[in-house]
Amino acid sequence: MQNKVPVIAITIGDPAGIGPEVTLKALGNFSALSFIPLIICKTEVLIKHYHDLMLPWDSIALKDLQKIHTIDKPCYVTVDFDGPVPNPSNGNELTGKESLCYIDAAIDLWKKNIVDAMVTGPVNKSLIEKWVPFIGHTEYIAQRIHEPNPRMLMYSGKYNVLLVTTHVPVYTLSYHINYESILTTVEICNKYLKKILHKQPVLAICGLDPHCGDKGAIGAFDTDVTAKVVKDAVNNGILIEGPFSADTLFMPQRWQTYDCVIAFYHDQGLIPFKMVAFDEGVNITAGLSIVRTSVDHGTAFDIAGKNCAQFNSMKRAIELACYLSK
Repeated sequence: MQNKVPVIAITIGDPAGIGPEVTLKALGNFSALSFIPLIICKTEVLIKHYHDLMLPWDSIALKDLQKIHTIDKPCYVTVDFDGPVPNPSNGNELTGKESLCYIDAAIDLWKKNIVDAMVTGPVNKSLIEKWVPFIGHTEYIAQRIHEPNPRMLMYSGKYNVLLVTTHVPVYTLSYHINYESILTTVEICNKYLKKILHKQPVLAICGLDPHCGDKGAIGAFDTDVTAKVVKDAVNNGILIEGPFSADTLFMPQRWQTYDCVIAFYHDQGLIPFKMVAFDEGVNITAGLSIVRTSVDHGTAFDIAGKNCAQFNSMKRAIELACYLSK
């Protein structure tokens, strides 16, 4: 679906976390809206705890919106969830189920061509796991839309990193990393960064092993496999260099010379990213037909309801969703 003005579904995440607060603060911080936001929520949560942050928009039931198929103004989309209104910081099994309902609602609106993109607030995975298998938005959305190759792109503009694997245990990495998965990741990274930057991106890739295996002293994977991926990708017209040792590639002054660094697993890429770009970082799901962005932080139950949560990541996530949906 292509609209002159993109329609963006924004889930508030776990209703007991900081998601409702950062969503309302971020939307209230736009001087003018060049998009139509649909806040996927249970409106009673916002009215009870965040009334002073709410914007003067109408509320519509999800089931009614699904019938009319079009909408031309911002609104709160109320999901029918039969559960008590939780207090901030009181995350539990029911708030996990409620946050899952928000995700499902946003996906269904995209499937029905009512929205162009979705932005997700932070959820607690262990609470959602009480109801369905859930290791993260990235994998769950891919499963719901039946597409096999999602990738996590952490984007700040200045520092960007994309992962070969998503949320998998470290001890299982050898089952997920091979020539094909690395090359697919490189191709997805090249395609998605080109879409964002409107130019051929310059990429770098880490080694999997410390010091890229130290010429075989530690391991031969990077010389035998990672280096072959780089060579073949270059032969296919992709601008990529490496593999490089991760402990020096992520030095900020070196990292920023590349449009994106490809890392192999979650902590290899996200620890350095969050150290330099936590406040403005955005999690973008690459490799899928749906445009989905998210904050790069969690539910922060400990500060929920205290009106002290930073909303920069949410605002940036909304801006990028609008940009990518166009």
